[in-house]
Amino acid sequence: MKKGLLGLSALIFAAALVGCGADKEKASDKETDSSKAETTVAEDTTAEKETEETKNEGSTAEDADPVALKDLAGPYHLNGYMTMGDVPEELDPKKLQETYKDDPVSISEDGILHIYGKDYQLAAEGMDDENTVFSIEGSGFDMDSYRKSSKVADEDYAGPCALIVQVSHMTVNDVDVPYTQYNVIMTQKGDESYFGYVGIDQGEKSESDWDWDWDDDDDDDWDSEDFEDDDAV
Repeated sequence: MKKGLLGLSALIFAAALVGCGADKEKASDKETDSSKAETTVAEDTTAEKETEETKNEGSTAEDADPVALKDLAGPYHLNGYMTMGDVPEELDPKKLQETYKDDPVSISEDGILHIYGKDYQLAAEGMDDENTVFSIEGSGFDMDSYRKSSKVADEDYAGPCALIVQVSHMTVNDVDVPYTQYNVIMTQKGDESYFGYVGIDQGEKSESDWDWDWDDDDDDDWDSEDFEDDDAV
């Protein structure tokens, strides 16, 4: 009788162990599935974050490439100017506007800037942040001085001394949109700093764009409302 009870007890105990083992396996499988799910969610979240960061990345000085001299070749039209203080008559932007129709601004494939009825040889100097800098030979332009101070030319030089291909930024629908400006900076004799610049842009100007009133006394300086941007030269 006792042997029968013991045998029954052993059978029940063995069945219990089997059941317990099965429960543990099920629990282990659930934990594994849960762990896999959490890992997948974490990977998806990381991927989404990386994608979002990529979308929000704007142009930076580190990944900006300099503009090649050959890419400047072509006709140019005037799109504004800025002056400070006295302006020498021969370099007055108003005079340039008057003569532009008969003698337009252009840059040749070998880097000759034609402006104010004269030719000036451009030379690549390198980059200043995202901007590509081209000096004009004979002006005394020095890149280190340009970066560290307002000196752009020798004291006895007068005329265009550099062309700055300037990258500026604006935000449209929360997206960074870079755009390019071409500014010819000017200096006059007796001053190493520039007194202003003429803004030019690639392509010819259409006849419908010849409506600027340059005779207004208030137009001696750049109109900040019309030509406002995030960066300065």
